[in-house]
Amino acid sequence: MKNILITAGGTSEPIDGIRSITNTGTGKLGSLIADCLAKSEQTGKVFYIHAVNAVLPQSEKVKLIPVQSTDDLEKAVRKLCSEEKIDVVIHSMAVSDYTVRAVVDAETLERSGKSNVLEVFDNEDFRRRYHKLPSSMKNPVILLKQTPKILPMLRELLPDAIIVGFKLLDNVSHEELIETAHRLLVNNKCDYVLANDYQTVKAGNHEGFLIDAEKNERRSIGKQAIAECISETVLSEGKI
Repeated sequence: MKNILITAGGTSEPIDGIRSITNTGTGKLGSLIADCLAKSEQTGKVFYIHAVNAVLPQSEKVKLIPVQSTDDLEKAVRKLCSEEKIDVVIHSMAVSDYTVRAVVDAETLERSGKSNVLEVFDNEDFRRRYHKLPSSMKNPVILLKQTPKILPMLRELLPDAIIVGFKLLDNVSHEELIETAHRLLVNNKCDYVLANDYQTVKAGNHEGFLIDAEKNERRSIGKQAIAECISETVLSEGKI
């Protein structure tokens, strides 16, 4: 029996104690995958690390673990992997590429007269003064920094697990979609990657291509069909 970890939804990076930067990830596909896997006799435990507003699976077999930011996600993944034997990871979560480093206003930057802008941000970060940034700020300037990459971390934590990554591009050729997804697979030592184009998601006919290291691909149309494809593949460990 296989223990499964699924991540789903979109992370949310705080600007202050009230506001945040997020993305359009809903967790719908991840929830369907969780429900598909939960029904199988080959499945042991199913852990669902999800954004707080993500779509949730219906199965009572699935353990829900809510997170908000990328930092929360990393901590939850590391904790779970240290406490449980995980055999399969399906990393469908839309993880933010950037989080907030500091917030100042344009007037502060201008008055500083310093050439080292990063130093101004770090020294004058308004978030140290306010839980909620005042709405009277006329020209707030937000400095972002890169978030840690979760996908390569998974292989380091789980050297023997089956890992499925996801790659979403927007309005590209099929060749570019598959090539980009394959690079993600190789660079992050995944077993499979689900390649999809946002144009099909937006149009309501979500089309996904599950690929392996040899660039074999299996096409599915619709979120339910994609969920079933991924579930069947990771449980059978078969070729696409």
